[in-house]
Amino acid sequence: MAFGHSLRSFFPSLLTLAMLTVLLGLGAWQVERLVWKEDLLARMAERRTASPLTLASAADIAALQQAAHDFHPAVLKGRFGDKAVFWFTQIENKPSGLDRWDRAGYHMLVPFFLPDGSAILLDRGFIPARLIDIPAPPPPQGDVSLAVILRWPDGRGAFDNDDDPTRNLFYVRDPQAIGAHWQIYLPPLLGEAAFANDNWPRGGQTRFSMPNNHLQYAVTWFGLAIVLVIVSGLWHIRHWKSRAKG
Repeated sequence: MAFGHSLRSFFPSLLTLAMLTVLLGLGAWQVERLVWKEDLLARMAERRTASPLTLASAADIAALQQAAHDFHPAVLKGRFGDKAVFWFTQIENKPSGLDRWDRAGYHMLVPFFLPDGSAILLDRGFIPARLIDIPAPPPPQGDVSLAVILRWPDGRGAFDNDDDPTRNLFYVRDPQAIGAHWQIYLPPLLGEAAFANDNWPRGGQTRFSMPNNHLQYAVTWFGLAIVLVIVSGLWHIRHWKSRAKG
């Protein structure tokens, strides 16, 4: 009889411990994400007003580091290349004030050549899907100085589609893959055109804000852990009382 009571309390206790471990782990993970997100937002705000770097050679590009220069303003000196691919993105950073038919679209990616012949990937900005087969206005010709925001793009996720280089269509801004398509070397970062313009593609699309809900997620997971402990405790108290009566 005692063995049966012990067995009846053992499995609920084991299940509670397993669920509690998961809930506490999820809460701790959200706390870690909160610290990371707040640090990222602080760095973005600080770098948004930083003095722009001047990049005119492969050596200038090689000296950049993601930890120190992601979201940093810069000025590229050189010329636009004559190739282009299109990056399809689900990110909600499309220009405001668009007709609803123009809210689905792509970013135009082109090579930008520095004076020493090296290149960097340049995101010229957003273009509506209906215009993808219509030649965009050509970029300025000759040597230019272009204001950009430096970015290290995200890696390929589990739900990203495969790229379609035959259609010049990419689902991840992977400079190395795009460089291989163009048969030129591109470093693992890119520049996003810093300022909006009236023509397509529309620059100035860098996201300097993003949702930060990790605190409420952490509170939710830790709150569920507390509720679990309370419910489990009440169950065990009832179980012990019924055992004492038996």
